Amino acid sequence: MATRYRKRSAVSDEDSEDWLLTYSDAVTLLMTFLVLMLSVSTIDQAKYEQVVESIKEKGLDQDKQYVSPFETLQEKLNDVAKEHDMEKNMTVTRQPKGLTIELASSSLYTVGSADIQDAALAALSDVASSIKGFDYDNYQVEIEGHTDNVAINTERYPSNWELSVHRATNVVRHFLQSGIDNDRIKVAGYADTRPKVPNQDVAGNAIPGNQAINRRVVIHVVRKED
Repeated sequence: MATRYRKRSAVSDEDSEDWLLTYSDAVTLLMTFLVLMLSVSTIDQAKYEQVVESIKEKGLDQDKQYVSPFETLQEKLNDVAKEHDMEKNMTVTRQPKGLTIELASSSLYTVGSADIQDAALAALSDVASSIKGFDYDNYQVEIEGHTDNVAINTERYPSNWELSVHRATNVVRHFLQSGIDNDRIKVAGYADTRPKVPNQDVAGNAIPGNQAINRRVVIHVVRKED
């Protein structure tokens, strides 16, 4: 009797693990069915992307990983940064709705100016070309200009508001010339109202390194909201 009991216990332990495989297979099939239904329906590409990337995060269907167009675009833009030796001045990060390209103002403009330097035009053209050509239809490009807290007061730029707007719109103009559709673009200038890091320390002294970080142009390439 004792021997018979031990044999049943061993079989029971095996069975207790088998249900995990069955459950995993069932979940994988269910998620695959959901993706299939989405792919043949009229649901927009943004929702399809969100579902598939959610599946990837869960680690399901490891053998057939879906590559998002935004992942591909990020790789191309990182290559642009390397090609133009801008890795210290250009960062590309993924966001829930797409990705964000951040360019240090020093790589685009001289101090107190919104005119794009000749040396930066080729890199900016390659950025625009990568965005224009990536495999996604329903996207928009949001371009933001940001300054530090050092006030400017010139005839051309009476304040940091004008400077930040002009810097952003000059990037927009270059993107339009590169073939990006006008109706895909949004532009904004935020002056020094959205710093990434503090411009000053607790005593009110300027932090030059932080001010340099805050002087930037930010380009969001995101799924267009319906």
